[in-house]
Amino acid sequence: MASLFYFARKVAGLLAMAKGRYQKWLESENLVLLEGWKRNGLTDKQISENMGISVNTLNKWKQRFVQIRQALKIGHESANYAVERKLFQKAMDGNTTAMIFWLKNNWRDKYNDSELSPEERKLAKARSRKTDAEADIAEYKAQILKDSGSSGVELLNEYLDKLDSLADKEVKEDGTKPDV
Repeated sequence: MASLFYFARKVAGLLAMAKGRYQKWLESENLVLLEGWKRNGLTDKQISENMGISVNTLNKWKQRFVQIRQALKIGHESANYAVERKLFQKAMDGNTTAMIFWLKNNWRDKYNDSELSPEERKLAKARSRKTDAEADIAEYKAQILKDSGSSGVELLNEYLDKLDSLADKEVKEDGTKPDV
């Protein structure tokens, strides 16, 4: 019985200590520190080590405390804006690599490495959408089967057959060949 009492006191002490640890990081000067660490490019693992906690605890705190989540987000965005500004300046100064990188990422329709024609790119996008839809359909079928038995799946299959025929008609009207 004494060991159970000792264990309960130990757990209560650890919980109190853990509770106190997050409060420290909600103070404004520590939020600025978190922001700065993220702005300087530290990973969440490195930040959690600096804080003396596990990365799992940091992830929980980010979900639970908007102040911590915001500080890390602002730091990350600040770093992105600084790099973007430098990249843009290098591109404007005539750095060919920076220019190419900027155009490929900011004007994708015009500048890309694809050797596909515009029609082939359009067809590839349609196929990708179809693949995504088929994956969603399979997931919905599995959920319906789990929730309501095979009768629900039969009804869903009927609706999906109708959707498939409409999709094939849409692709034909679009001027592209349907997948066979």
